[in-house]
Amino acid sequence: MEQNELVSITQGTLAIMNPTTPEKVLAAGRAAGLREGSRVVEVGCGNGTILALWGREYGISGLGIEAREDACRRAEETLRMAGLGDRIAVRCMDAREYVPDGPFDCAASIGASHIRGGFSATLDALLDLVRDEGTIVVGDRYWRSDRVPPEFAREWPDIPTEYEILGTVRDAGLDVAAVVRSGADDWDRYESGIWQSILSWLGGHPDHPDRDFMIDYLHRIQDEYFGYGREHMGWALYVLVPGFY
Repeated sequence: MEQNELVSITQGTLAIMNPTTPEKVLAAGRAAGLREGSRVVEVGCGNGTILALWGREYGISGLGIEAREDACRRAEETLRMAGLGDRIAVRCMDAREYVPDGPFDCAASIGASHIRGGFSATLDALLDLVRDEGTIVVGDRYWRSDRVPPEFAREWPDIPTEYEILGTVRDAGLDVAAVVRSGADDWDRYESGIWQSILSWLGGHPDHPDRDFMIDYLHRIQDEYFGYGREHMGWALYVLVPGFY
């Protein structure tokens, strides 16, 4: 099954396609200094929920970039229903090909570091999108320690520890202004939403040629979560600002 189709099936019905909450998303926006008139770009905006939250609460304008056409349609509808269709646009394209018309006040990548291949490359790309005093918000996975079982770590070669994240941020000339961490309940809710989406799809597609693949995928991600993920993997929103060096 093609990767974008798999993402749409497993997470397309989730309002926020990450283990976090609207309250935590708003907290990150507040720490980033978002306010009326702030121009924000979100790379991999999914269903548009995060931009809609920031638009309603802080009055931002800006742009969401998303490669999956079905997600683009949902994001446009989300923003329209929030009364933000005239302030926040959606560009349906590969974010790696996006060339901005001008710098933004804030650039965000919430659970989308896979687009660039990891935290460091994502941070470099986001820095190219903001003005000198601009802020960055990255939502990403991290290892809770450097003692992750090798058989699990090999499945996620791009995930750093938080101390490695801190070093990458400082090497880029930034400081961490805030971290908004996800808890066990956030993870359970997120993972359960994915399992329920897969089970619903299986119930509605008894003769689909990818049915066996989806059953195997469901069982594999559950094995990972119960066997290793819940203990060793974390997720957080990192708010990054120009550093004092």
